[in-house]
Amino acid sequence: MINRMVTGISTAILGALIACVPNFIWPIGEHCREMMMGCVSAAKTEYGIGVLIVFLAILLGFAESREIRTGISIGLGFIGILAALVATVLVGFCDGSCAQCACNPMAAPVMAALGIAVALISFINAIYLSRMKRK
Repeated sequence: MINRMVTGISTAILGALIACVPNFIWPIGEHCREMMMGCVSAAKTEYGIGVLIVFLAILLGFAESREIRTGISIGLGFIGILAALVATVLVGFCDGSCAQCACNPMAAPVMAALGIAVALISFINAIYLSRMKRK
C-alpha cells in the first residue's frame, strides 16, 4: 500500500511538472509563438505527455495487482524517456540565443531531467515489484 501511494504520488507530481513547466511556469516567448518554432510544438507535446503520466500515476496508485502495477511502471518508464527525448532530440526547445526570443534556455535540460526522474522512479518500482514475494 505504501509503495503504491509513494510511487503514484511522486510520479503524478513529476507528470504535472512536465505538463506545466513549458506551458505555465516558463512559457514559450511570443516571438516563438508567432513564428511557430519547434519550441511551441515541444511545449504542446510535453503537455500531453505530462497529462498521460499523471493519468497513469493515478492508475498506479489505485491498482491492487502486482502484475498490473509492474506493467504500468514499465510503461511510465518508457513515457518518461519519451518526455526527455522530446525536450532534447525529437522536437527540442530553443536555447534563447536569438535576440527576439524570450524563451528560458533551461527549459530543455529541466524537462529532460524531469523525464529521466519519471523513468528512474518507474523502472526502480518495476524491478522492486518483480522481485517482491507473492502473497
